[in-house]
Amino acid sequence: MGKKLPKYLKEGEVRKLLSAPDREKIRDRLILRILYRCGLRVSELTSLRIEDIDFQEGMITVRGGKGDKDRIVPIDDESLDLIQLYKRDAEEGVLILSQRGNALSTRQVERLVKKYAEKSGIKKNVYPHMLRHSFAVHCLKSGMNLRSVQKMLGHSSLTTTQIYLDLTGEDVKKDYEEHPLPA
Repeated sequence: MGKKLPKYLKEGEVRKLLSAPDREKIRDRLILRILYRCGLRVSELTSLRIEDIDFQEGMITVRGGKGDKDRIVPIDDESLDLIQLYKRDAEEGVLILSQRGNALSTRQVERLVKKYAEKSGIKKNVYPHMLRHSFAVHCLKSGMNLRSVQKMLGHSSLTTTQIYLDLTGEDVKKDYEEHPLPA
C-alpha cells in the first residue's frame, strides 16, 4: 500500500491565511509567516530563539529539529521586519511568546492556525503542519531543486522529500502541453 499524500493549501489559500490577522496582530502574522515561508515544524517555531536569526544574511538556524539535527533556512525580508517589530527590545530568549509571556505551546499554535483559516474562509481542516507541506509543494512547483527543498525541510532522506513531487502532478499535463514533443 502506498503512503497517504500530505494535504496542502493552494497559493491563493495561503495568501488569504497570511493576510487574515489584523495588521496590529504582529505575533500572529509572524507565526503564520514563519510556519509557511520557512517550512518549520511547530516544535521548531516554538523553540526558535532571537539569537538563531541572522538579520544580515536573512537566515535562521533551526536547532534540534527532528532527529535532533540543526539546519539553516532562509527567511524573507517581510518576516524579518515583523520580527524587528515584535521583538524590539529583546536581546535573547525565545522569539515568540504566548499572550501571558511564557513559551508558546504546540496546542496554542494549532488553535491560532485554525482560527485564521476559519476567518479567511478556507473550508479545509487546516493545521500547522499543512503549512509546511504547502511550503514544500509550492517550492517544487516554482521550480526549486528537490535537494534544496530537502535541506530546508531537514529531511535526512531525499525519498521523504520526493513525496511532494506526487502532489505537483496536476502541472504535468500543462507542462506537456507547453513543451510538446516533435511530431
